[in-house]
Amino acid sequence: MGALTARNCTVATEAYLTSDNGLALETVNRDLDIDTAFEDLRAGCFDVLLRFQPVARDLRLVMGIEHAVGDLERAGDHAKNIARRVISNPAPILGKADAAAIESLSKIVSKAIELSVTALIDRSHTVAKQVIAADTKIDAHNDAIFDAAMVALKRHPAQADRHVQRLFVSKALERVGDHATNFAEEVLFLTRGVPPGATRTGQDFS
Repeated sequence: MGALTARNCTVATEAYLTSDNGLALETVNRDLDIDTAFEDLRAGCFDVLLRFQPVARDLRLVMGIEHAVGDLERAGDHAKNIARRVISNPAPILGKADAAAIESLSKIVSKAIELSVTALIDRSHTVAKQVIAADTKIDAHNDAIFDAAMVALKRHPAQADRHVQRLFVSKALERVGDHATNFAEEVLFLTRGVPPGATRTGQDFS
């Protein structure tokens, strides 16, 4: 499920940058597989709860997985929304620098998804903290793209569709990063007993 979600983020971004409807449709269709995996995993968690009534660390594991796959499913939805935007409202292709900024953000976000799953599989709080630390970098990339788009909107209002689309895509990728961070926080819950908090100052993750 994690691999499918990371792949969809990458392919949706490529579809956007190249205005490729075929890749966009591929992303939308793959999201159905992500949804199916989510339902299967969640059903498995509920089955364990009902049949075995786990406690302590085992209960924490089941709860953590159930919450984490929910974040993957929602991350997949953001990738799907990018693809749908390409299909319904294709925008002119961006300039080289602007496209590079979006592509860079997409790579960081997709890697964060992959690492969050690795952290769960390996029960690694070290890898989980790497994902959480990357969220600051993701936010900085999104902020830079936002600032550049706002400047472009003022200078070239006739190209508003292009720049508004860029804002939408960047924000969707940033939200994927947030879900990767949520996933990583669940791993810390599993490995260290640190409950996910409302803020991410880093003080709870040492």
